[in-house]
Amino acid sequence: MIGFYIAMFFGYAISWLPFSLLYLFSDFITFLLKYIVRYRKRVIMDNLRSSFPEKSEAELHKIRSKFYKNFSDMIVEAFKSLTVSEKTMHKHYRLNNPEVFTDLQQKGKGVIMVMGHYANFEWTAMFMPKLVTHNCFAVFQPLRNKYFNRQIIAIRERFGLKLFPMSDTYEFMLNNPSKTPLYVFMADQSPMKSRIKYTTPFLNQQTPVHLGVENLSKKCGLAVVFIEVNRYKRGHYEVNAELLFEDVKDLPQYEVTDTHVKALEKIIIKKPEDWLWSHKRWKHVE
Repeated sequence: MIGFYIAMFFGYAISWLPFSLLYLFSDFITFLLKYIVRYRKRVIMDNLRSSFPEKSEAELHKIRSKFYKNFSDMIVEAFKSLTVSEKTMHKHYRLNNPEVFTDLQQKGKGVIMVMGHYANFEWTAMFMPKLVTHNCFAVFQPLRNKYFNRQIIAIRERFGLKLFPMSDTYEFMLNNPSKTPLYVFMADQSPMKSRIKYTTPFLNQQTPVHLGVENLSKKCGLAVVFIEVNRYKRGHYEVNAELLFEDVKDLPQYEVTDTHVKALEKIIIKKPEDWLWSHKRWKHVE
C-alpha cells in the first residue's frame, strides 16, 4: 500500500509536467532503455528478423531505436493520462472520419472496433467515447493489486469508457442492454497455447490468433471496424477508421479474422517502429 502511494505521488508529479518537459523525460527513458537496460533487445530483434527477413541488420537496429522512442513516449503519455483534460486531449487526438461510426449508429448497428498495440493504443481506448456517439466498452484484465487495479480502471474510464472483466466477455456482450455499443478489441494478443484454434499468415510467420472478434461479431450482430492510429507529430495522433464488414453473419469462417489481421499487418509494414515489438507474440509457434 505504501508503494502504491509513492508510485502515485511520482505519477501525478510527472503528469503535471508540460508536454515539452514530458518529452525530455521520454528522451531520457529512451536512452536508459536502449543503452543501459537494453530492454528486451533479444526479443525485439528476434521478432524483427522473423517479420522482415528482407531487411538488413542495420535497418532492423534502426527500427528498434525508433521503437524505444515510441515506447518511451507511451510511458510518459500514460502518466499524463492521470490529469490531462478533455480540451487538451482534443488538441492531441482526433478522429478523421467519424462518419464511419455515425452511419453505423444511424442504422442501429453496434461495432467491434479492432486495433493493435500500435502507437498510443491506451489513449485510443480511453478517449474514443469523446470521438464517437456510441456507448463504448472495453475488456479489462484485472490486476492482482487492488489499489493499482482501481487506479487503472479510473484512468481508462475518465472520458466515458466502461470496462468489463475479460472472464465475463461473452456473458457481458451477449446481455448488454445498450442497443448500439462499441467494443474496443485488441487484435494482436497471443492466445494461450491450450486455446489456439486457428493460425494465419502474419508478418511472414504462421501466427496463432484469437477468434473473439469473429465469433462475437457474429453472435451479437456487430459491424467490424478497423482503426489505424497515426502519430503525425510527437504527442499528436489521428485515427482513421475503415469499415471492414457491416454484416458478418453470412461470411465464410475465418474471413473476419484474416481480414482484420491483414489490416494490422499493412500498417505495421508501413511504419513498423510504432508496433509493440517487445512482446513474445510468436512464443507458441512451432
